[in-house]
Amino acid sequence: MPDWSAFVRERLQSLNLAPKEVEEVVTELAGQFEDIYEEQISRGLSESEAERAALNEVVRWRRLARNIQRVKQEGTMNARTKHLWLPGLVSLAAAMGLLMILIAISLQPRFLGRSPLQMVILPWLVLLPFCGAAGAYLSRRGGAALWARLVAGLFPTIVLFIMGAILIVTRLVVVSRPQWWYGSLAVVLGIVLPSAALLLGAAPFLKTAKPKVAA
Repeated sequence: MPDWSAFVRERLQSLNLAPKEVEEVVTELAGQFEDIYEEQISRGLSESEAERAALNEVVRWRRLARNIQRVKQEGTMNARTKHLWLPGLVSLAAAMGLLMILIAISLQPRFLGRSPLQMVILPWLVLLPFCGAAGAYLSRRGGAALWARLVAGLFPTIVLFIMGAILIVTRLVVVSRPQWWYGSLAVVLGIVLPSAALLLGAAPFLKTAKPKVAA
């Protein structure tokens, strides 16, 4: 019997995929060729005729390679969206939405005398665990790995950190009081404490769900 795995691997060298995915494609196609070959042998064809019949199933190898690569890449993108981007965006939208609502409430005339710490930051920290829980839960529900669940839960502070770093580096935002105290306070209130709150909510969903045992 021909070595179908070697045959397929040689003709699909142009696949720009991860080695594991290439092996999956090679195994699948080789199995199909083997089934066709054995079927033709069982019908009474010679080995050369059966091999030729199997090879006639796929003529345009380059087109096949492109089609396989496109399907695999689309599957990878869909999985990444389900595991990371969609849960992360849900967590981010919830966190930013709550922050905007709290800021709007603090600007009401009857609350103007109260400090932002009391009206905005502390209530936001109290609500952030729900945002982290939403991101990590959706990520785990999609079958994501631990790192993806963690990133989805912490997505709001990751985005805030990146945006803050870009604004400072590009000097679109200039710190008026560059003393270390103000910088440290901003990092604690804007990154450290929100990250801790998000992690608190995401923690229950970082554990791998145990499979249910049928009674």
